[in-house]
Amino acid sequence: MYKNILIIFSSAMFLTGCVDEFSEIVGEVDPAHLSQEEALGNTEKLQVQITLGLGSLEVTRGKADSLYDLSIDYNGKNDKPEIDFSRSGNSASLRVLLEGKQGSKWWNDENIIDISLSSEVDLDASFITGVGENIVDLTGMKVEKLEVKNGVGNTEIYMDEINEASCSSVNVTNGIGRLEMTGLGNYAFSDFSFNGGIGESSLDFSGKWESIGDISIKVGLGSLEVMLPDDVGVRVKSSKSFLSNLQMPGFNQVGNEYRSSNINEADKEIVIRLNTGIGDVRFNRQ
Repeated sequence: MYKNILIIFSSAMFLTGCVDEFSEIVGEVDPAHLSQEEALGNTEKLQVQITLGLGSLEVTRGKADSLYDLSIDYNGKNDKPEIDFSRSGNSASLRVLLEGKQGSKWWNDENIIDISLSSEVDLDASFITGVGENIVDLTGMKVEKLEVKNGVGNTEIYMDEINEASCSSVNVTNGIGRLEMTGLGNYAFSDFSFNGGIGESSLDFSGKWESIGDISIKVGLGSLEVMLPDDVGVRVKSSKSFLSNLQMPGFNQVGNEYRSSNINEADKEIVIRLNTGIGDVRFNRQ
């Protein structure tokens, strides 16, 4: 069993590229804490990259006058966070790396990164996680670009309000873990891409759909549920393996294209390019 855990963890690290070595399993835990906050100042753009190998990540909207407020709990005996922050004109950059090395326990719930980000800046964000429970709530933020890579853990990503920024791209990868995204129709992205490994994923495209961009979905061995609003017309252009299990209730098939029943009456229409391996994919209207 222990060998199997190592195989799963190493696979996740390969898929996400989030750490260079396995977390240490020897030694004792020495709890440590680090906090850091930066004022908003004249900053208009923030590029942030957070990489967490083992532990939990929580991202929320912060105070109006704070660029970010960062809090990290970790094992001070075997690990130390790397934090790089810089400003240039009206732009700023933040990079946080915590490998999540620990003591005698394999699963360490004492490694926690908690960060709140300003809603006043255009955000270019990258969140890369390995093993852990992660919540990324981007509601109320101005997301210009988003990258998410989930390894073995469980990751939930929310956007419950309209994105006030012009979003160029949203790129999401799920390795072995479970990933859930809601409010995808609120991003107003130009390009959305999802790549699913052998994990379980859920993509909820609810939202205002003030802008409609390109959508590309690729699923390998895992399972994916796609939830679509019933007031938007949908075309799914499918390239699938004969071994894949594709379920499209409420859609009409025309060749390799699936069309929602309201395709001729809907005021808005989205097109999804779908590539499936041998996994399970289901589209639902809501």
